[in-house]
Amino acid sequence: MNFTEQQLITWSRPVSTSEDQKCQNAINQVTEALKAKFGNKISIFLQGSYRNNTNVRQNSDVDIVMRYDNAFYPDLQRLSEEDKAAYNAQRTNSGYNFDNLKADTQAALKTVFTADVERKNKCIQVKGNTYRINADVIPCFVLKRFKTLQTIEAEGIKFYADDNHEIISFPNQHYSNGTAKTEQTFRLYKRMVRILKVINYRLIDNGTITDKLASSFFIECLVYNVPNLNFISGNYTQTLRNVIVKIYEDMKNNSDYTEVNQLLSLFSNKSPRTRKDALDFMQHCWNYLGY
Repeated sequence: MNFTEQQLITWSRPVSTSEDQKCQNAINQVTEALKAKFGNKISIFLQGSYRNNTNVRQNSDVDIVMRYDNAFYPDLQRLSEEDKAAYNAQRTNSGYNFDNLKADTQAALKTVFTADVERKNKCIQVKGNTYRINADVIPCFVLKRFKTLQTIEAEGIKFYADDNHEIISFPNQHYSNGTAKTEQTFRLYKRMVRILKVINYRLIDNGTITDKLASSFFIECLVYNVPNLNFISGNYTQTLRNVIVKIYEDMKNNSDYTEVNQLLSLFSNKSPRTRKDALDFMQHCWNYLGY
């Protein structure tokens, strides 16, 4: 083992108070700018590492979701063909599409942040400064997953990247399930995620892997699928070993993993993530740690 138990404990800690304040400053400023434009038509909340308390020092932004609540996308996959036809027959158009929403969001942010606003493929970025960190603002509509014509199974968000890629997420369920997992694992779930994120950044910095191999979201999901019995109270070295070995073995066996929200498959046909990516990342982590 190349690292001591104390070093692993240090890596497992969240960001400092000063960094946390810069995150909050960005959230407050962005929220004020968006509310001035959209008022009560939107809900604003966080997703990603900052909200889930898995961010580490190398994370350089906060993900702010701006959900437009006056329209929604339906997910009808679980309905029969007859019910789908019945729903579509009475469906009405909101008159406000996603292209309009993203353009209006960008304009609202430019009014306040001027040249610090840049449109990205999946978000509108507000660049950071000495007072705030970078903020990735994600405009989206509500997604309603129908169980029957009369029953909504789950609510999430949906938006489109500029490359026309459809993105569906369930950030509230992700947060709730991740928090529960942490409580069930002696608070080690999120600590293991942070450790693996630190290792990920180190492997990127030394040129061992690219920054495309394992995103923060991917790491959170992989560790989430490790059974709770693998998390050993008070033993970071053994727990981290258990996590890496379990994920590696599961990937070799083509095991099914879900996202933390438990509503989407981690390795669906639409996902860019693969079991080989997870396998390679775990192997690099193992080698780096020197188990």
